[in-house]
Amino acid sequence: MRMMRRLLPFLLLSLAVLLVPDAAQAKKSQKKAIWGPIEIDGESQFPVYKDLGVGTYQMLLEWDQVGVLKPLDPKDPEDASYEWSEEIDTAISEARRNNIKVALSITGRPKWAKAKDFKNFVTAAAKRYKSVRTWAIGDGKISPAKDYPRMLDDAYAALKAANKSNKVIGGNGNTRLKLANGKTARMDYFGTDPSGRKAPTKSSLNKLKKQAGGHKLWLSPVSLPTSEGASFRLTRSAQANWIKSAFRLIKSDSDVVALSYRKLKDELGAPFTGLLDSDGEKKPSYNAYKQG
Repeated sequence: MRMMRRLLPFLLLSLAVLLVPDAAQAKKSQKKAIWGPIEIDGESQFPVYKDLGVGTYQMLLEWDQVGVLKPLDPKDPEDASYEWSEEIDTAISEARRNNIKVALSITGRPKWAKAKDFKNFVTAAAKRYKSVRTWAIGDGKISPAKDYPRMLDDAYAALKAANKSNKVIGGNGNTRLKLANGKTARMDYFGTDPSGRKAPTKSSLNKLKKQAGGHKLWLSPVSLPTSEGASFRLTRSAQANWIKSAFRLIKSDSDVVALSYRKLKDELGAPFTGLLDSDGEKKPSYNAYKQG
């Protein structure tokens, strides 16, 4: 009994330590989205995204890679001609394990396809990836550009038919959004990239909101280089300050759904835009994003 009385304070202290939340890990925020590798050297990067507090992991779904051959039943994801990405399956699995959502950005067009075929592909994709609720349509690579409004509107119809909870990001570098009937193609969010030397301000954000025509903003793909080889260059501290300032601005702004940052780690031979350097060391921007 005497031994138990001596041990009791230590046991209570140990229990208190276990109950304290991990302060080192950022609180998850749906305002935080990111583009980045699924794995590096065979190791999942989703624990890193979890540490950053990422709410949504964003990646490409390339129509021209999945549908190289024309399918017999284009609405059926099990059609033998479709070659769905194993990387997306892995990302969805890893994201679920780390309590992170996945957003897919559909881009590209097979040589055989016409604009009218896009709706069928989107229908198949929605069936294939039933857990995905956020879909971006195009990143400037669905050509010709004149077809984009119809493809966006068709995708909206297909995704809403598959699940009313699906959200559609339109724009994404495409300036033409009017349909033949003069109406604007339907979407839930307006995708736009605010990357530049200066972080967004309340004034510049209001301008983007006007361009969005009443739709909420999805800021993506934000890319802030800290090396030569891009149209502008920031110091590492300036990159961190940009991110910190942007998150501070959008944190309580209900008109901004998310800021999606492109690239986790710097890659040799490409502009250094990552939150980690090429050796995997954290840049100041890592903690700036994490604190955002």
